[in-house]
This record gives sequence, structure tokens and C-alpha cells, in this order.
Amino acid sequence: MASMKMSIFVFIIALSIGCAHKRYDREAQSVSGTMMLDQKIGQMLMVAVPGSGLNREADRILRNYQPGGVILFGYNLTSLQNSVRFINDMQKASLEYSGIPLFISIDQEGGRVVRFTSGVTQFPGAMAAGVSGDTGLAYQWGRILGLQLRVIGVNMNLAPVLDVNNNPHNPVINTRSFGSDPRLVADMGAAYIRGLQESRCVAAGKHFPGHGDTDMDSHITLPVIRYDMKRLGRVELVPFIEAVGAGVESIMTAHIAYPEILGGNDPATVSGFFLTDVLRKEMRFRGLVVTDDMEMHAISQRQDMGEAAVRSIMAGADIILISSYGGNIPVIFNAIKKAVGEKRIPTERIDEAVGRILEVKIRYGIMTIEKGMGRFTLTDKEKGILDGAERVNEALSRKGILGFGRQELIDPGDGAIRIFMTRNRILREEISRNADAVIISGFGDLTRFAPAQGRNVILYLHLAQPDPGSLEKAVRYCAHNGIDVVLVSSGNPFPLTVSGLVRTGILSFSDTDESIRQLGRCLSGAFRPGRGGSLNLGTEKKGR
Repeated sequence: MASMKMSIFVFIIALSIGCAHKRYDREAQSVSGTMMLDQKIGQMLMVAVPGSGLNREADRILRNYQPGGVILFGYNLTSLQNSVRFINDMQKASLEYSGIPLFISIDQEGGRVVRFTSGVTQFPGAMAAGVSGDTGLAYQWGRILGLQLRVIGVNMNLAPVLDVNNNPHNPVINTRSFGSDPRLVADMGAAYIRGLQESRCVAAGKHFPGHGDTDMDSHITLPVIRYDMKRLGRVELVPFIEAVGAGVESIMTAHIAYPEILGGNDPATVSGFFLTDVLRKEMRFRGLVVTDDMEMHAISQRQDMGEAAVRSIMAGADIILISSYGGNIPVIFNAIKKAVGEKRIPTERIDEAVGRILEVKIRYGIMTIEKGMGRFTLTDKEKGILDGAERVNEALSRKGILGFGRQELIDPGDGAIRIFMTRNRILREEISRNADAVIISGFGDLTRFAPAQGRNVILYLHLAQPDPGSLEKAVRYCAHNGIDVVLVSSGNPFPLTVSGLVRTGILSFSDTDESIRQLGRCLSGAFRPGRGGSLNLGTEKKGR
């Protein structure tokens, strides 16, 4: 069965092997050879820790399990100064207990998925970048963010999302994706990866082999995608193939079932076909395979997490991600150790994974060959690159504004009464620069306006959250009073665009301050929004 699947897949593979940097496989193996089994298993764990400082429980986790990595969440981060101190303290503890520094990872995707809300530039995220279509800006975004993260102490960013969001009903990917076109996602993702990794920050392309074409959230349930390999090769796998060619150092798995390919409902995370046959053998990926969080319900509500971790390692995973700091760390650690003792997991599989982990840590300056902590310092050139951060953010945010639908409503000229309904301070300030703007806060203020003397009235309704109820209320009122409606969205627009209620809108896909500022300038007539014809907004239903 696997051989038949492989023959279907072979035709899509045409790539070059990525990273041109010198590798340290021999040195990594030499370090690995001095380690005990418990230390090796620890290196294969990436765990969360409590608090925003090295408290007793965080120290206990680092001492008892000697994990190879820590993932930071918003609750870990307070002031920038404190975050730097916390990371440094964890690294010192890791060096004391295992002699090996940590991967410090984070989900700093940009847009709606960020952990640092200050101290790094708040870029608008993948979909806004995809609307721009500018791979040069994507590269600069990755380059700048990578340097900013490394200065803080973060050496791995769990980004970019390489899922092709061709299903507008997707509840979890949506604006985190670069778009609906596989080639666009591939090009933008590869550019971002090159930039991030040139700044010596490890990238993680996710979620392999694709989480885009589903209407379910793997945090809550197990999504099922019923496509064969021919379809995956044509759409979902295209960005991952390009990422491998660009030298991506790690790829994160998807907790998605592909029954037409695997013959059952096991998620890709525990599939040897996907992780070894496809990713390793056919795509020739040499980097780290990282699982998505094993505590997500797609895994944790279907099977024991320890057994799932064992199966994932047997399938080809190198790092097991655990997003909590509770009892699941020992469950997974002990399950892996038991499986090695029972020879379910060959020791060669453990050594292979640990060798890859250590090689990346050496090559990225996270550790020295002598197992000490590597130093990260900015060059003069890199300091100059950081000076351009706001310019790049402004350009990405401006080019990420998308318009769709009736052009005469998006750019109506001087003959219309334009009413802007928003409570956002930055948006109101930008729109108010236009002397003709009428700004209101709610529906009560709308009753003062109606078409008069042959003039059109257009309501520009700003929704920061996907709120179909408010949109329906506005559309009904305006339809009854002869007012046209333009949706203005600064969040996830898809629940609104698929509703069939509107067919004209201006979207930023991001609510960062700069995205809102550029959205306001666009509404004020400073520039026209892009059109982004390849993005599937699901607007085929009829609406105003």
C-alpha cells in the first residue's frame, strides 16, 4: 500500500537541498555519545513552564527532565527586561543540569498570533503579507524579526504557517496563512524562512502536510481531509516542498487525518508514511520534525498522550511539543523511556533525533561544540537592518489592505455621503483627517442619515471581530433605508465574507496599530486597496 502511495507522490518532487551552511553532524554525534538515555529523551521534549520567572516549579522541570526546549506563551512574558532575564535564567539552569542550552521557541507569527506584544515589531501577519505578494518584504520581515527575537534570547520561531487556506470556513488557520494559492504561499513562505534563518533564528514551517482545507479546529477535534496524494501534491505540499528547498530547519506536523491516503483516521503526527516516507525520503528533508502540541484534543481525546508520543517518534518525529507544565511531561517522558527499554523505539531512532537537535544548536550558535552557551551579538550590518523595521512594517501593512466588490463603493468620489462606523481610536483619528468624513460610533447615530437630493449614502462598517450578527443588523437597516454597505474588517473576515451579506469590503487581516493606521489612510483616500484576485473569500453568495 505504501509503495503505491509513494509512486503517486514521486512525480511532484523537484527541489534542491536547502541550507548551504557547514553542518556539524560529526560534532553533534560526538556530544550525543557522552549522554545518558534520560538526557537524550529530555532533548526530544519541548515543554512549557509556569510563571514569568525561574520559580521553583520551572526549575524542577528543567532539573528533572532536562528538556531540549521551552515554548513561551503570553503568560510567561511581562516586561521586555524581565523576559530577557527569565530566558537567561532558564539557559543557566539548563547548562547546570544538562550542559546543553535550550531551544527557546515562541509563536510570533504576526497579526493575531503573537506572544511578544512589545519589544519586537508588530508585523501584520501572513495573509496581509500574502495580499502584498512582495517576497522581498517577506524576507525583510523574517530578517528583522529573527534579529529582534535573538537579541531577546528566543532562538526558534514556530512560523511560518505554510497551510494553503483555500477553505474560507477554516476556523483556525484563515488569516495565519499567506493565502489560497499554493504558489503564492510557497514563495512568500520560502522568502520569510530565508530571512528568519539568516538572522540565526530557527524557522518551523507548519502544519505538515497541510491544515488549510478543513472547517474543523484540531485544538478541539480531529479534522479529516479526504484527498489523495495527487491532490496533496498539487496543492497542500507545494509550500512545504519549497520550504525544504529554502533550507527550513524544522517542520511541524498536523494533527489531521487523511483516510484516503492512510486508510484510517490516525493523524499525520503519528504516520510513518507522512513523516518518514514522504518528508524524509521523497522530499529529502534533513531538519527537525516537531509535533504540534500533543495536548490538543485531536490527539489527547483520542489516545493516551504517552502512547501518541511513542508512535510519533517511531513515525519520525524528533521533538515532542507539550504546551503545559503539568502531569503530561512525566507521562510522555516515561512512555518514551519504557518504549526504548522494550525496543519498540530503537536506540538508533533516539540517537538520530538527538543528533539532529544538537547539530542545529551548534550550527545556529545556540551552543558550542564543548556544550557551552553560544554568544549572540549583532553585526553593524544587522544593526542597520533593524533600523528599517518600521519602514518594512509600514510597507507590509499598507500593501496588505485588500478591497473586493464594487469599485464605485470602495472609491465613490465626491458625490456620496460617506459614513464610517467605528470605535477604534486610531481608525477614527486617520479618517478624521478627511474633512468630508462622517464618523459615528453605533447604530443609533445612523438614523440621522438617509439618501437626499440624489446623493448616495454609503456606510463603512468597521468590525474588529468576525461578528455576523452586527453585520446582518447593519445590512437590514441599510437595505430598508437605501444605504449601501461596505464591510471594513481588521480581523478574521471570513465568517463575514462567507455569510452572503456583503459583496464589497476593505480588509486589513490584522489589527496591529500600523495595520489600523494604514486602513484609515486607505479609507481616507491616501491610496487604493489591492485587489488580491487569488484569495478565496467565499463571496460567491449574493449580498449587498
